[in-house]
Amino acid sequence: MKVEPRIPKDSGAKSLEQYAAIRSPWNRLVGYQEAMHWLSRSNSVFSAACMQGLRILVPDYRERAQSMCEAVYQKLYYTMQRFGKYQMDQHNVHPFCRGSFVGALVGDSGDEALMMCGRVQDFGTYRAEKELDVCDWDIVGSELCRATTQSLEASAKSWSENLRPGPQLEFHMVEARGCGDCHCRIVAESREKYPMPPHEQWECFGPVATADQIKYTEPEDMVEESMVFRADADYRFANGTNMEDDSNSVASLMRRSSAAAGYVFPTIAYLLRQGKLDEKMLGHVMHCVCEASGKAVFGEKAAVKAIREWMGVPDSVHDGRIMGGYLEMYFQAMGLEYEIEAFNENEVQYVVDRNNLTVYNAQMADALVAYWYGMTKTLISAQWSLWEIREDTPDDKLRIRIAKKIDKFC
Repeated sequence: MKVEPRIPKDSGAKSLEQYAAIRSPWNRLVGYQEAMHWLSRSNSVFSAACMQGLRILVPDYRERAQSMCEAVYQKLYYTMQRFGKYQMDQHNVHPFCRGSFVGALVGDSGDEALMMCGRVQDFGTYRAEKELDVCDWDIVGSELCRATTQSLEASAKSWSENLRPGPQLEFHMVEARGCGDCHCRIVAESREKYPMPPHEQWECFGPVATADQIKYTEPEDMVEESMVFRADADYRFANGTNMEDDSNSVASLMRRSSAAAGYVFPTIAYLLRQGKLDEKMLGHVMHCVCEASGKAVFGEKAAVKAIREWMGVPDSVHDGRIMGGYLEMYFQAMGLEYEIEAFNENEVQYVVDRNNLTVYNAQMADALVAYWYGMTKTLISAQWSLWEIREDTPDDKLRIRIAKKIDKFC
């Protein structure tokens, strides 16, 4: 039997209420809010591994940070050229607005949807300030913190081109949790009103002209959840232009936006186009780094015990189904349809849509497979392996197999 029996998804649906949750092969449910927190941190850990790979490939900090800023600015500017008007309508940007300050709106809603909760401290034509109390991306690296200013600046610039001419704001990361600060803090200022010496793109970081206007929130007043998960906000996101959204906004953005998918791999693609990276060396470095990082995730026995309990794995199961269960939880949290071709004590095999998994980043699929291979070695044992089957698999599909495998060159 290729796929062992499991309890149907609709079992008991007529007797009990159904809830938004991801479900393990052993019928353990994880509610939506917890699932989104798990997905956020899981993607951030993988992103941190990928950033380490980029650091090996581009050793110079300045060059690496500048490349990330350039890549994300281009990516976001042209994305907003395509979808900006629609998003501006969503955010209730009124035609009387002028300049780029309205671009801060997309950053605010994006932060909340990515569960980077905090508050808007200032929002005006010449200045905007956003303070974050939580950021799961804080483990990835300060280059990412720098690059996020450019995603905001690109969005703001693109949006402003749909309005009457007005002041252009420059976005600075004044504080960053990824650098050890208590908060992340973005301050956007009009250089016409608040002059500062010129600087390079990657240096949108550190002190600003309006430091005296910064509003600091003490730890006892900080929040731990986004508005959509807080009773004091009536479980809805609302901004200064009366845009409202519910908790579905979290999954909608979380599934297509991670530090790896949105920043690291677009930078890699940008450098490949410029001929600054060797594709063979890129593959080698990312494979080695991601495999080792995957092994580290469950290297401690306590981590193995915890994930087994979280998924409700029976004590009798010590085979590929454990890693298979982990992948199923991940696929569900990511909103991916997947086909189970085998699920038993000897083998596990899935087929999933490659493009939806990797947000169209060609190198990301190989990195994920290496990462999951490493996980398999410590979550189960060194007897078990995970690999991609390319034969007879359509180009737009990723076929993953988990089974025992002897490899003298692993």
